[in-house]
Amino acid sequence: MSEKELFIESLREFLKRDVEKIATKIDKEDYYPRDLVKKLGELGFLIPLTNGLSHYDMMIILEEIAKVSGSLALIADAQGELAGEMIRLYADERQRKEFLEPMSKGEMIGSFALTEPSGGSDIGSMKTFAEKRNGLWRIKGHKMWITQGLYADIFVTVTRTGSSRHDLSVFIVPMGNCVETRKIEVMGNRGTGTAEVIFHDCEVSNDYIVGEVNNGWNMVNSVLEIGRLAISGIAIGLAESALEEALRWTRSRTAFGNSIYDFQGIRWYFADSVAKLNAVKSMAKDVSSKFDENSKDKGVYVAMLKLLSAIIANEIVDISLQVFGGMGYAKGTTIERIYRDARLLRIGEGTDEVQRHIIAKYIERYGIPYI
Repeated sequence: MSEKELFIESLREFLKRDVEKIATKIDKEDYYPRDLVKKLGELGFLIPLTNGLSHYDMMIILEEIAKVSGSLALIADAQGELAGEMIRLYADERQRKEFLEPMSKGEMIGSFALTEPSGGSDIGSMKTFAEKRNGLWRIKGHKMWITQGLYADIFVTVTRTGSSRHDLSVFIVPMGNCVETRKIEVMGNRGTGTAEVIFHDCEVSNDYIVGEVNNGWNMVNSVLEIGRLAISGIAIGLAESALEEALRWTRSRTAFGNSIYDFQGIRWYFADSVAKLNAVKSMAKDVSSKFDENSKDKGVYVAMLKLLSAIIANEIVDISLQVFGGMGYAKGTTIERIYRDARLLRIGEGTDEVQRHIIAKYIERYGIPYI
């Protein structure tokens, strides 16, 4: 067994030992598993790109976590591939030491404060503003749908710093009296601390600027591309978990004297689902390699991957619930939880419509892209 295979096997053992037993609790009680976040960090599974792993390795980690808990996978994504990646890619050495190291160990919780109530995918219409006064930056604004917002120690916050749509900058804002958080009740991925975050004239020095002032547009889009790769891994994991749950059910359940799996209609559900899922998994490997190579066209390919993985995962989860019949509709079943968790895939990290816009815009400029 290779070193990487041993690494993933250790993750599976951790998930089976420590996560399976509280996955239902996380969902049912809206319980934020901070102790599990710390353990993920201690084992090296948070912000995996800091440990010399590939982008595909990152996807596999999130896939494995999602198979056990969609909520914990989303937490790991927010911590590692959004807030963490912004700091890893663009922060200076002092900021990496102060923030990235404790975040990667799960000792510090980070949120990526981007989305606003008035403009989800339209980041150019952002209203949160940072203005420099007397040597300090004063940040004021309202963010929405912020994963880990209720529990964050720092907010990696995107603000306007000029009059142009592209005049965006990124600041690290520590939790404090100037930050107000309000819980948002969500349908799925519960226990993730999703919140509104309001900045009431928070003051930070130049030491808390990530990258260059007014270069936030490029930085945000770069991080969101990694986020789309990450959420595709979560999509694959949720779909695999749903299929495996459904297969166990159809083999144990009988109707009209036969195992449910013996009926051709049910068997073809699985045949179609497995074919589509493996196609997405193959595409994920190709697209992730473009990130390792820093390919100029990686953005359009990850948009395709994110679009297809989210749609196909939702289709597979829906079919899997269907074969459970009434039991799949009951609260407390794993498939019902996966069904609710999976719906976010077509919204988070850019909606289906945004991915289609990215792909169509690329075709208009450069022609049809093929892998």
